[in-house]
Amino acid sequence: MYSPDSKLDPVEMVKVAKANGLDGLAITDHNAIAGALKARDYARSVGFFVLVATEVSTADGHVLAYGVSKPIPRDQPARATAEDILALAGVPVAAHPYRFWSGLGEKAAIEAPFAAYEVQNARTLRRGNVRAHALARRQRVGETGGSDAHFDHEIGRAVTIVEDASTEEEVLEALRRGRTRAHGFDRGARATVRYVSKCVGQWILRGMRRI
Repeated sequence: MYSPDSKLDPVEMVKVAKANGLDGLAITDHNAIAGALKARDYARSVGFFVLVATEVSTADGHVLAYGVSKPIPRDQPARATAEDILALAGVPVAAHPYRFWSGLGEKAAIEAPFAAYEVQNARTLRRGNVRAHALARRQRVGETGGSDAHFDHEIGRAVTIVEDASTEEEVLEALRRGRTRAHGFDRGARATVRYVSKCVGQWILRGMRRI
């Protein structure tokens, strides 16, 4: 609805996340925060936590921006994108760094000032998640998990565990200091067939340009 990658309604996402027993939700539409803001407004009325975020398309791959107040310019190098996020008091995280097609890769992930790497992404193959986890440990940065949900039944398939944090600033500070853990599922064979077919089709429709 707010991202070309998914038609999920932000309010429905909050309802599903709450029904699934989650304590909070970060919505990371591609290059947009309007959906996250809508979700946060609704979430406040039902006593649920939503962290405004976005997934930025950089020249190197995808970067997650947590706690930002406006969209980040796309198509910049990953390092410049991370620095823009920091300038807005947000937290930059390398999204699924080893995913073919949209991951940053090791070199770009290491060279940019990321607070954490996404080490458990439910739409990434197990080997990519395992490598991301190992890289985070080697670089001594934090780790996050994300369902990367495009459909409501995918919400919560991978999560970031934050202890003793309930406000936005407490969650962001935990991310900054690497005080988070990732948990969840990887992408299986059946999901891979659907994922590849969808991505290739959309890539062609976009004129062979990254989302």
